[in-house]
Amino acid sequence: MLKKLILAVAGLTLAAPVFAHDGGRGHGWGHDRHFHPRAVVVHPRPVVVMPPPRVFYAPPAPVLYAPPVVYRPAPVYAAPVPVPQSSVSISLHFPL
Repeated sequence: MLKKLILAVAGLTLAAPVFAHDGGRGHGWGHDRHFHPRAVVVHPRPVVVMPPPRVFYAPPAPVLYAPPVVYRPAPVYAAPVPVPQSSVSISLHFPL
């Protein structure tokens, strides 16, 4: 415990001059109370216009082909089969 107390006192003894010195900024207490604002000049941002990137490769335009013409042969029908003429006529008469 005594060792810690001796180290603390030695540390404060070495640091006291640093805390007491004002760093050469002024002449004592309140030396920075007289603040003089500086003029602030705001410049507009420069406008940089970049050209668009060059196109080194573009896919070729699609080629639209007409659909192929399909020739279908004309349908071929069989010759009509002749219907034989019958000479017999059957008629049924039922009285109601």
